[in-house]
Amino acid sequence: MGQIPLELISNIISMVILIMLFVKYYQYKKKLDVLKGLNELKEKKKLSQEDKSFISSNLKDYQILLARDEQRIKLAYPVFILIAGILLAFFEFKEAMIHLNVIVVAFIFMQVNKIHNRNFVNLLTELNK
Repeated sequence: MGQIPLELISNIISMVILIMLFVKYYQYKKKLDVLKGLNELKEKKKLSQEDKSFISSNLKDYQILLARDEQRIKLAYPVFILIAGILLAFFEFKEAMIHLNVIVVAFIFMQVNKIHNRNFVNLLTELNK
């Protein structure tokens, strides 16, 4: 049985990350719909105590998640740069670009996750007022 080409592994990893990105977006839209519903209740002044508790609890959770995302990204920058340098040093430019695809997609995933969490923090902060 032959070995699986490294390019195929890189492409599969990129595809998995892209699928995770789409799943994350779908979950984001569902959560956003919930927050829109809470906003409508707030405008009608019909928020229950349970809704208010849900808002403040989720606000704290998303603030923690946002802080963690920011820390992960700060840590990932040098790691991604190191990996990119290693790839460029040990592979031909054409091959290195194929593998760098994984780094780019992972970076995009991390940024999108941070943006989603920041949006939730902003929305929940407005609802919490």
